[in-house]
Amino acid sequence: MLRMRILGASMLALAVGTGAAGAADIYAPPPPEVVYNPAPAFTWTGGYLGGLVGYGWGNPKSGGKQWDADGFVGGVFGGYNFQPSSNVVLGLETDITGTGMSGKKAGVKMTDGWNGTIRARAGLAFDRFLVYGTGGLGLANLKVKIPGSSDTALRSGYTVGAGVEAALTDTVIGRVEYRYSDFGADKYATTPKTRASFSSSQVLVGVGVKF
Repeated sequence: MLRMRILGASMLALAVGTGAAGAADIYAPPPPEVVYNPAPAFTWTGGYLGGLVGYGWGNPKSGGKQWDADGFVGGVFGGYNFQPSSNVVLGLETDITGTGMSGKKAGVKMTDGWNGTIRARAGLAFDRFLVYGTGGLGLANLKVKIPGSSDTALRSGYTVGAGVEAALTDTVIGRVEYRYSDFGADKYATTPKTRASFSSSQVLVGVGVKF
């Protein structure tokens, strides 16, 4: 009898242990849910400031003669972009640059001291790349020098161009741009007075910070 009781108790303990282990397996807590948080899409909307360098070449004209003027360009730019849809970007921009463009022919020397612009921009965005056109008002501080006399005057005209920008990071933007500007013809208060015109092209490389 004692053996039977011991055997029964052992079988009961084994059954209870097996049942508890099975229950633990059935009711094990599920693994934590993995939450996917995608990175926010890049937007071109916002203000920006930056610096630029480049090279320019122009075509002064006076007295029926035309000649070349060229030199390096450097300055600053700033503006604001608005992205109303996934691939359309609109904006306004201004810049000011100092130039070394200068040239001389037949005793007449013309120098472009500095330029300033106020322009509209419109472009197509391909995620972190932007292809755009630009145009607006251009200003130039032009100097005409003839033997024994010179005059410097601020002239206005138009400027148009196109470029490509790339978002190197979420806040750093790089660009390459071509610009053509025409400041028309006017008289300069030299002795005697000199009528001259000036137009120029510039290739500019810039880096800006978006905020």
